[in-house]
Amino acid sequence: MLFLNELKIGESAQIIDLKETHALIQARLHHLGISEACEVCMKNKLPFGGPCMIECGGQCISMRQHDLKAIQVSKI
Repeated sequence: MLFLNELKIGESAQIIDLKETHALIQARLHHLGISEACEVCMKNKLPFGGPCMIECGGQCISMRQHDLKAIQVSKI
């Protein structure tokens, strides 16, 4: 089992499970077009546990590491 925060910069993965995330985060991701079976790429990670930038469907979004720890992925 791999979580989104464990990806290295430049690695891609497919989202498997969003059920562990908070309902509000799930809703926001859904509105951005990010759901299970979507392909995501880790673009940038800030030091000291700061937010990460991920790309999905041609758009980049920044998310807290705490939220990324709840999203299960599988490497492509």
